Amino acid sequence: MGSIWKYLSNHVRQDFNVKQYGFIFIFLAISIFINYTFDVHDSFLENQKGFRKFIFHFFYYAGAYYGSLLIISFSKKENTHFGSKDFWIKSLLAITALSLDSSLPFLRGWIDWWFHPQLQYWAFKVGVNLISFFTILFPLLVFNRVYEQNQNHYYGLSAKRFDTRPYFQMLLIMIPILIAASFHASFLRQYPMYKTSSAHVFLNVPEWFTVIVYELAYGLDFITVELLFRGFMVIGMITVLGRSSVLVMAVTYCFLHFGKPPGEAISSVVGGYILGVIAFETKSIWGGIIVHLGIAWMMEIIAFTQKSI
Repeated sequence: MGSIWKYLSNHVRQDFNVKQYGFIFIFLAISIFINYTFDVHDSFLENQKGFRKFIFHFFYYAGAYYGSLLIISFSKKENTHFGSKDFWIKSLLAITALSLDSSLPFLRGWIDWWFHPQLQYWAFKVGVNLISFFTILFPLLVFNRVYEQNQNHYYGLSAKRFDTRPYFQMLLIMIPILIAASFHASFLRQYPMYKTSSAHVFLNVPEWFTVIVYELAYGLDFITVELLFRGFMVIGMITVLGRSSVLVMAVTYCFLHFGKPPGEAISSVVGGYILGVIAFETKSIWGGIIVHLGIAWMMEIIAFTQKSI
């Protein structure tokens, strides 16, 4: 844990600016208030159909990313990155991949076409998680090979001599916090993410089998989340944005959580920022993968346990 604290203190010491962080806080507070007051994400964004859904998601995330970057540029009185071709190529790729992965405009139609009605709900929930390998993982690795041939970090996937101990210690600290949170009604409304369906009946398998398949797909999705946010948006943008890449990523990461309970969206800012700093300092996303995946599966296990009592 000492190494993580060292990363954070070093980053804050070099990056913190009262005006910059203050305006970002106000921007986030207003965004969170508007979303949860008018239910922007669930009632508006998620109700769009087809390609229009992708377009609306694109402007939604672009507003978070470029809006926060404008605030930082104004606070620091520097905007050289806006004149960088590299910045625009990378940032537009990141927002496009995120928007496509979040909207999945045609997935529901494909599932309904290919799967039996008894399988459609379960197949859609599994597909939503697995498809990020095609919307995020594959495009980013191809981009790395074609556009950034001189970079061999693969956005934090290929880190060597990585110490895993601090991150498993963080998971141990999170256990009592998650258990306490599980007694709140909003937690049990959201979790477990797996919802019972008739898929196991149709497949003639025990329900634990469909649960395991879903949970594996759900867990694997966090690898692509870390690759995009901490890998590409932080490590991949260091040469363009420097330390500002962490704060901009954390704001965009908060917008990703607007479909979840307010407390989770707010805590995602802190969690995203910490994981972003770790990625920035270590040039690795494996710490984030361990923490993110561990917390996600622990929340599922705790929620299953709560509902079975």
